[in-house]
Amino acid sequence: MNELTSLGIILLLALAAGHIVKWLRIPEVTGYLLAGIALGPAALGWVSTDNLTALEVLSEVALGLILFSIGTVFELDLFRRMGGQLFRVVACEALLTMAIVFCGLLAIGQPWTIAAILGAMAMETAAASTLMVLREYNARGPMTDLLTGVFAVDNLVAMITFSVVVTVIRLRAGTESGFGSLFPLVWQIVGSAAVGYVIGFLLSLWSPKVVEHGEQLILLAGCVLLGVGVSKALGLSSMVTNLAIGATLVNLSEHSRRLFNSLSQTDPPLYAIFFVLAGAELDLRLVTSIGAAGGVYVLGRLSGKFAGTTIGTRWGKVDPQVGSYVRWAMFAQAGLAVGLTLTLGRRLPDIAPAVTAIVLSAVILFEIIGPVAVRWALLRSGETEPDRDLSPGLLE
Repeated sequence: MNELTSLGIILLLALAAGHIVKWLRIPEVTGYLLAGIALGPAALGWVSTDNLTALEVLSEVALGLILFSIGTVFELDLFRRMGGQLFRVVACEALLTMAIVFCGLLAIGQPWTIAAILGAMAMETAAASTLMVLREYNARGPMTDLLTGVFAVDNLVAMITFSVVVTVIRLRAGTESGFGSLFPLVWQIVGSAAVGYVIGFLLSLWSPKVVEHGEQLILLAGCVLLGVGVSKALGLSSMVTNLAIGATLVNLSEHSRRLFNSLSQTDPPLYAIFFVLAGAELDLRLVTSIGAAGGVYVLGRLSGKFAGTTIGTRWGKVDPQVGSYVRWAMFAQAGLAVGLTLTLGRRLPDIAPAVTAIVLSAVILFEIIGPVAVRWALLRSGETEPDRDLSPGLLE
C-alpha cells in the first residue's frame, strides 16, 4: 500500500475511532493509539514498516507543534504564581520514581547501567497525549495549570538526567574522553535551547505584522518546520528547540495567544496522524516478553508517580483537592521515552535492546491507561468545559 493511501486510511479510521471512544467515554487519543495498533505491522499490516518510515516526517512535524504548544507553559507569570509548588511536585515525583525503579531493578539482579537508564526514562510524563486530553476537554483551572507545568518540566528533567546517565556510563566504559562524552550533552540541551530562542525571537518580532488567519498559520508552520529542520541538520533535539520557540514567543510577544488560537483550529489532522503512527509502531507482543524487569519498571513507575506527586503536592502546599486529582494524571508515557530509546541505540548499542523492549512494552500500557486516568481526574476536578471554544493557551 502506498503512503498516500495509508495516510487516507489513517485519517478516516482516526475519525471513526475518535467517535467510538467518545461513545465509550474514553479520550480520543486512546482511540487513535488503539487504531494505530490495529493498523500497524503487528496486526492488520495496512500501515507497513515502509509506510511508517516514509511518514516519519509528519510525526516529527506534529511532535514539533505539540512541543511548541507546551512551550506556552513556560510563561513567567505562571512561574511567579506557582513556581515553588511546581518545582516541589516535580522534584518529589521525578526523583522518587527514578529511585524506586532503579532500586527495584537492582534488587532483581539487573546491571546498574540498565537500572539507571530505565530510572531516568521513568521520570518522563507524556506531554503529547496528556495535552491532547486537556485540549479535547477544554480543560482550565488550578489542576490543569499544575499538571501542564509538571509534565512540561518533567520532560526537561528526564532528558537532562538521561543524558547525564549515558555520559557517566560511557566515561566509566572508557569509550570516550571526558570532553567527547560531555559535548553531546551540552550541545543537545544548550544548543537546542539557543536555536529555539533565536527562532522564537524572530517570530515575536514578525508576529505583530501578521493579522490574517492564513498568514498566521504560514508563519507558525514555517517556524516549527525550521526548528525541526535546523535541529536535525545540527544534531540537536527538535523537541527542546520547539519547546524553546514556544516559550520565547509567549514571553516576548503580546500577540502570542492570537497565534496559538489560530494554530489550534488547524492542527487536529496532524495530531491524529501522530498518535495513530505512534500506535502503529507499538507491538502488543512485547507485553508478554518483558519479564520481571518490565514488571518492576511498570509497577515502580506507577507507584513512584503516584506517591511522589502526593508528597510533592503536600510539601508544596497545593490545594488538597487539586493534589488528590493531579496524582492520578501522571501515568502516561510516550514520545520522549521512545525518542530516548533511539538515542540510546546510537550511543550505547550493547545496552539498547534490553532497555528498548522494556520501555516500548511499557509505553503500550501507559498510553492506554494514562489518558483514561487524565480524563477521570479532569471530570472529577470539574475543570472540563466541552462547549467552550478550544484554545491551546491553557493557562490564560
